[in-house]
Order: sequence, then C-alpha cells, then structure tokens
Amino acid sequence: MSLMTEGEAPGPVRFYLACDDVGCPARAVFDLVINEPPPPIEDDLFGHILHSSTRAAPYLEEQGWTFTQGIGYWCPTCSTPRSERPGPSKPGRRHVARRQRRDPRGPQ
Repeated sequence: MSLMTEGEAPGPVRFYLACDDVGCPARAVFDLVINEPPPPIEDDLFGHILHSSTRAAPYLEEQGWTFTQGIGYWCPTCSTPRSERPGPSKPGRRHVARRQRRDPRGPQ
C-alpha cells in the first residue's frame, strides 16, 4: 500500500503517499491533526489501524487523489482518464551550431 503514517492520534500525524500507477513518480507528504483517538484495539482492530487514513480520506479526495480497492491510490494525473489527459509536451528544438565546411582547396 502506498499510504504510510508517522505519529499517533490524537495529535499530529504525518502522511506519506505515493501513486500506485506503474511508473508514476508522484508523491505527497502532508500533516494532519487528528483530534479523536482511535477505537480500542481490543474492540475494533481494523478501526484502530485505519483510523488515521479514514480521517485523511476526505482531504485526499479534495486534492484529486483516488483510491481503488485492491489497486491503491492514484494521483490526480493518473486518476484522469487517458483520453482526457493533456498530451506530453514536445521538447523544443535546440539550435545546433553547424560546423563550417572545409574549403576543398585547403588553407588559403
């Protein structure tokens, strides 16, 4: 999974997020203050583990990240259908200075 946390609720939690689309280098790091403590681990194991990410989900959606069960998080660019994405920018042509041609008669 591409979402990792550092810190414990209640309090500040730092989130590290990476796009799960193959070859995409997109990354995000953000801090979120979570006021509510997680449920007791004895009562709700998954709720305790996923407490911070559940609180961060609305923020991630606002930023354009999408989550697909079994696939992971995709950045805003990869979340946009390929048909709607802007094409890759073409590199500009560099002006390459040409070497002057040698005079076939030799030095003058």
